[in-house]
Amino acid sequence: MSNSLRVAVLGPKGQCGQCVVDELLSRGHHVVGISRSPPKVWPKATPEQFSSIACDFSDIKSLSSILSDGGFNAVISAFGPPLTDMKDVYRLGVEGHGNIKMAVIRSTYRGPFIIIGGAGSLYYKNGVQLCDDKDFAFQHWYPWPDAHLDYMSARMIDRNQRGLGIFIKLFKWARNNREQPNWFPWLLRPFANVIMHSAKKTLTDPVMIGLIYCSRAALNMWEGVRDIKWSFLSPPWQLRDKGIRTGKYEVYVDNYAGSAEPAIHNGIYNEDLAVAIVDEVENNQLHYKHWTCTGPIGLKAW
Repeated sequence: MSNSLRVAVLGPKGQCGQCVVDELLSRGHHVVGISRSPPKVWPKATPEQFSSIACDFSDIKSLSSILSDGGFNAVISAFGPPLTDMKDVYRLGVEGHGNIKMAVIRSTYRGPFIIIGGAGSLYYKNGVQLCDDKDFAFQHWYPWPDAHLDYMSARMIDRNQRGLGIFIKLFKWARNNREQPNWFPWLLRPFANVIMHSAKKTLTDPVMIGLIYCSRAALNMWEGVRDIKWSFLSPPWQLRDKGIRTGKYEVYVDNYAGSAEPAIHNGIYNEDLAVAIVDEVENNQLHYKHWTCTGPIGLKAW
């Protein structure tokens, strides 16, 4: 794109936010990162390319003022609540998304606004959302390929969430043990069953999957709003970071009757998700839409 845009990214340091910032910068756009403690500089970016503003999203008045006075051509919300206390994730997520919505609406900004949510909001063809499916999320972890479970475990350990990384390793072992009919795995079957029972209890606990539910609540907040040209992106179920930017992706607009169901069964690298997001920033094709996208994964070890 020949014209440089000034784009605000709320939450520039998160899993999705970092890739979005990188993609915007690679296309010559100026990025303003906004969060409680945003980075002051960005790798390989000059002050003319990247700047930041510190703002606590609970301060609706300050965020509204920043959006009003920032001269932005587009705003992207990559907000996610902290995961340090799982019991508080849903509350903090809903309040955070709600505060951002109020700040945007109360501001004078009226350009495109893209919200990055979660896969749990996607609909099956039977009209049921993924996060409302039976035994979610246990039944949706169970068929994951070993490669994705290995990725999830390595990612958690890399992010200093070693306990969760070990939990995923045990889940993979127990799942595979139950699926193997040979005599040796059978000897260890009681241990595998105990692990699976505990995993099911954990993965169907609303507290433990509060992040997914708060992302759905964020989508509900924007349904019917027409004062702002919003669009809501739900990543596919198998979202992977530290991948490869292929530039290939396919967009699905969710019509609440399964048009986006392929994203429930597939994935994308964060790098290609960012390509889709920045393409939407530049082309403005999906106002007032709930959408997703899929792309190639498994092209490299994590």
